[in-house]
Amino acid sequence: MSHLEAANLYNVKGLVTVITGGGSGLGRTMALTLATNGASKVFIIGRREDNLRETVSLGPANAKDTIIPVPGDVSSQESLQSAYETIAAQVGHIDLLVVNSGVLGPPARIKPNADGSNPSISELKDYLWSIPMAEFTRVFEVNTTGAYYTAIAFLPLLEAANKRRPAPEKNKISAPLSQIIMTSSIAGYSRRVPFDFAYNLSKGAVNHLVKILSTMLSGYNIRVNGIAPGLYYSEMSADENFNGDDKGVSDGSFPTSKIPMTRAGGEEDIAGLILWMAGASGGYLNGNITVTDGGRLSVLQSSY
Repeated sequence: MSHLEAANLYNVKGLVTVITGGGSGLGRTMALTLATNGASKVFIIGRREDNLRETVSLGPANAKDTIIPVPGDVSSQESLQSAYETIAAQVGHIDLLVVNSGVLGPPARIKPNADGSNPSISELKDYLWSIPMAEFTRVFEVNTTGAYYTAIAFLPLLEAANKRRPAPEKNKISAPLSQIIMTSSIAGYSRRVPFDFAYNLSKGAVNHLVKILSTMLSGYNIRVNGIAPGLYYSEMSADENFNGDDKGVSDGSFPTSKIPMTRAGGEEDIAGLILWMAGASGGYLNGNITVTDGGRLSVLQSSY
């Protein structure tokens, strides 16, 4: 029954992976998790080279050979093509692509008046209209358009991974097919605006992109799945939801009205999730979006 042992179910040894946004936040945690657990190569793409190098410095003893920084901008086709060529020159395939880069947009929180009443429709219009359209669409360039083009850029290397799979054996589950995992957000399901309109809309689009791509690529044996995180400590969420260095992972950090589990997600939560999805235990997933939010969607007005 060795095939049911955790060491085999969550085994990522030898995997070749690419992670965008690997210089911080969830991308960094996923990169470190995969490298620590035996992935042979973890290429991390990001705009800030210092952050990429910091991720390498936090990795295991062999990190300099395993975690490979690749400077790149997912909102640029030219930059993505350059990143692809850099990686393709070093490896002939990738088993896993994590499309993780993301940005927030201009704040769009509609606050009530001092007496609790809603602002007038003119005040509402003036506030929302004051946001430049270029700032709004920039969020889509990274979160949605960038996600799409990142997935498309690496398709040949994902197909090459499938060609390396061992021949199937009777009564034995084969090695997982190559996979794209897209980081979305529960904001894509929320009818409220926790940060800004552009972010919510862009992540809703990513949720649907997972479904479209998983359908389109099913004929090529390339799987596409998603992760929809709730509140995790990161550069994006720190100012809005956390006090200083407190990452809010202790029970009781948040009221049940905000997060039923009363805490934010921690490194172990996202680490366990990526090991499940990347290993044999997640090999039957396709077109799936996994919510990891401590129950937050249960207390939000949302469509899921």
